[in-house]
Parts: sequence; structure tokens; C-alpha cells
Amino acid sequence: MSSATIFFEGKGFLYRVDARAKVIALLIACVFVFLPIYFSGILTLSILLVSLSFYSVGIKNTTNILKAILPMIILVIIFSPFYERSGTPLLIYKDNLILTYEGLIHSLTLSLRFFSITFACSLLFLTTKMNAFILALQSFFVPYKTCLTISLVFRTIPTIFDAFNQISDSHSLRRSNQLKKKRLKNLFPTLTSALVVSLKTIPSLAMALESRGYGLKTKRTNYHMLSSYKYFIFQTIAIIFLFMVLLLTFKKF
Repeated sequence: MSSATIFFEGKGFLYRVDARAKVIALLIACVFVFLPIYFSGILTLSILLVSLSFYSVGIKNTTNILKAILPMIILVIIFSPFYERSGTPLLIYKDNLILTYEGLIHSLTLSLRFFSITFACSLLFLTTKMNAFILALQSFFVPYKTCLTISLVFRTIPTIFDAFNQISDSHSLRRSNQLKKKRLKNLFPTLTSALVVSLKTIPSLAMALESRGYGLKTKRTNYHMLSSYKYFIFQTIAIIFLFMVLLLTFKKF
């Protein structure tokens, strides 16, 4: 079974960071955006994440992340201001309050929270090999079955998506000059073909589970090991220090 992965081969700064430290950084970032901090604090974190993304995984991957989350961000920006009606009016149409300053800030804050969490997760998986990520989870005493499930999800879904893209490209070569309505109609055969490909991977998946000794009660061992705790501890301290500086700079309390 061919296996597509999210990992992107590169040589940026994030590739040299310990996987355990990156997991901790992700968790801290997810908590940080929900703390009582000023809007400028979340904006600073977002700019930092985008800068790291450009430096580590390049413009193409950064643009792909932006394209994936842009529709959701647009929806949040459009609809969330309606839930915040109090504050300084910014836009009034025929005596009807459309937008307030507080509503705008609330909308942008929600958008940047989603933006920051998505970028943090994407950078983790783009710069961390799956075996290193699973070993990092196991070092935090995450159960083996949970780690195995996560590993299968992040290996199977990209593989199916890659198969769908290949099938879609092959079908489009045969029907290059069709109208959009016919293209939507012909999406069903593509989905059916992708489903068949997915079903064919079941025997390979079963053999993979058997080779890993799934269900055995004996203590498990690993072929690969993470580096010593020396770099992990140093990097974790640096990450915590960075977030503490951001928190003390932009805190509201």
C-alpha cells in the first residue's frame, strides 16, 4: 500500500526541534490564544507562526495552509460581529446598527484564534515525522492504542486523499471541456473509485496491525528512539520562556 504523509522534507529551524518540545509548544499555543490577553497578543503570535512557516516549510506550503482555512476565516469575520451588538458604532445603515468596534475586535480575535491553532498544528505535522510524533506521545504516557489510532488516521487519510486527486486528474483528462454542471455530476464516479481504492487497502492495513502485534498484552518495544532529554529540556524551557514573555506583555489581568 502506498502511503502519503503530511510531513514535508526540509531543513528549517523547526526540523531540529525535539518532537516532544513541539508537542508542548502546540499545547501551550492552544491555551495561550484563549487566555485574557489583548488582541495584539494573538496577532503577534499569528505573525510569529506565519514567519516560522515561511522560513521552515516555504511559501508554497504556507499558501496551501492559508487557502485551506481562508473560507472558514471569511465566514467567521462576516457572521461573528452580529453576536456583539454593544459598544462604539462603526457602521450604521438606515438607523440600524451593523457593526461596532467591539464586534469587529471580537470577530478578528476569533479568526486569529482559529488561524493560530491551525498554523501551529500544521507546522507540527509538516516538520515532524509520524514515528517521532508517536514516540513523543508515548513519552507523555499516552496509551499505545491511542497512539496507533492517531498514526493510522494521519497515514490513511492523506493516502486516500492522494488517491482521490490522482483519480480526479485521470478523469478530468478524458473530460477536459465539460461544463461545471457535468463536472459535478461526474464527481460520483470519482468518489466511487476512491472508495474502491480505500477498500482495497483493508488487507494491507490488517497485515500492518498484525505485524505490530496489535492486541498483545506483552510490553512493547520500539525500533526508533528519540534523542536524549538534554535538548528537549533546554528547548522546552526556551518555549515556556517565550510564551511567558508574550503573556506578561499582552495580559489584561
